[in-house]
Amino acid sequence: MVILLLLSIFSEKKPAWACKPLLGFSTWSTQLLDDVEGYGGKHINPWFNEKSIKEISDVMKYKMPKYEYINMDSGWSETFDEYGRWTYRKDLFPNGLRAVSDHLHKNGHRLGIYILPGIRCDAYEANPPIKGTKYRMQDLVVEKKEGNGFKGVTYMPDAHMDIVQIYYDSLAELFAEWGVGFVKIDGCGFGGGDQFYPYQSPDNRECIRMMSKAFRRYNIWMELSWYMDYSYAKDWATISNGARIYIDIESYSTKTMTTSHRVFQRVTQASRWVDTGVVGKDYGFFIDLDVVLVGMVVHGKCVDGLDNDDVRRSYISFWAIVSSVFCIGSDPRMIPDKYLAMLNHPGILEIHQAGNMAQPIGSGNVWLNRRQIWWKPMPDGRVCCMLFNAHTYMFMLGFSHEVRLNLKDVGMIGKASIEDVWTGEKLGVFDESYSIRLRAGQCQVLMLSPILL
Repeated sequence: MVILLLLSIFSEKKPAWACKPLLGFSTWSTQLLDDVEGYGGKHINPWFNEKSIKEISDVMKYKMPKYEYINMDSGWSETFDEYGRWTYRKDLFPNGLRAVSDHLHKNGHRLGIYILPGIRCDAYEANPPIKGTKYRMQDLVVEKKEGNGFKGVTYMPDAHMDIVQIYYDSLAELFAEWGVGFVKIDGCGFGGGDQFYPYQSPDNRECIRMMSKAFRRYNIWMELSWYMDYSYAKDWATISNGARIYIDIESYSTKTMTTSHRVFQRVTQASRWVDTGVVGKDYGFFIDLDVVLVGMVVHGKCVDGLDNDDVRRSYISFWAIVSSVFCIGSDPRMIPDKYLAMLNHPGILEIHQAGNMAQPIGSGNVWLNRRQIWWKPMPDGRVCCMLFNAHTYMFMLGFSHEVRLNLKDVGMIGKASIEDVWTGEKLGVFDESYSIRLRAGQCQVLMLSPILL
């Protein structure tokens, strides 16, 4: 029965928006900048509001024309409406979210918001009616089990019965009325926690399934977070469009946003999803390596925490070759032209939007294999390869290494014409193999075209 259900879902024709990995902007990273004027506030008093979100959309339209989503993280909502549903803060959005999404739609953008699975604890205590029914919120919960990985915020419904689905249907209906096109659902399980204490989120898959059924009706991208267990990849692929596969990329430092080490950690995590067989445009499901922080600048100083531009290109390149959900964490209004050029590189975006996940040659574990090679076929018959030196440590870069690609490992028999995607340089025709010496953190992205005899 489970196999038949999976086949049914995966064989369904996917809408166009679900067949390409997401490109956009997310606010959370800038919400951490409490000591920077105009940002910070975390989820209590976030910096964004109706005016700033509209401004970001206006700038993205011409500075980042391929980026489509603008996602507001935790903090856009602090209460519930008359039916116990998440609602927006009127101090931040005096004209409502519809006014915001209408502005975004004119620029070709979709609005995203953040919620948690389960029944809001404050809504439970107030006990409002469930829209269109004779039931109230307290009819859904008696035992008061935790509803997500953040304790004391939501309750798990005691039984996932029809009335719970009606509640989630009304929530999706409300979001659709606002023009929402993306929902990030945090605290999902099995998952959560960190690399030392994983699985801190309860198993709330039944809630997530109901939410998925509700949101799909309105063509809303549904993203699961955080550190989702790849052992349940088929579950995540059937009930969502994307899943965060590791801990936050932000280092939560007061000085820098992330580190080179935290970026390369994600390579190992991505390799665990390669053999799940459910990632990519054919399934309408993509892994999410977390935000891309390249080029975060404050008062003229880059605070992204990355060691150099070698690492920045590798960061962008790896997200692209595995077709990860790709949200920038830097305010688009403030990114210098140098980094905008990296984030808008047409060849790299083409690789990303191909929508299929690359695979490693040999081990994808960066601790066991510093000389990483990942590859994937492109729709036009070419092959894309990323060669990179993943020799990084927590506080420093490692050593240079030669990385060698054997053409037969990517299905190339005979000769291939090779082009460097980042520079556009045609490197020549190679027979059997290609090699290059790379600095620690450096990559080379290649496009291989077979030479037909």
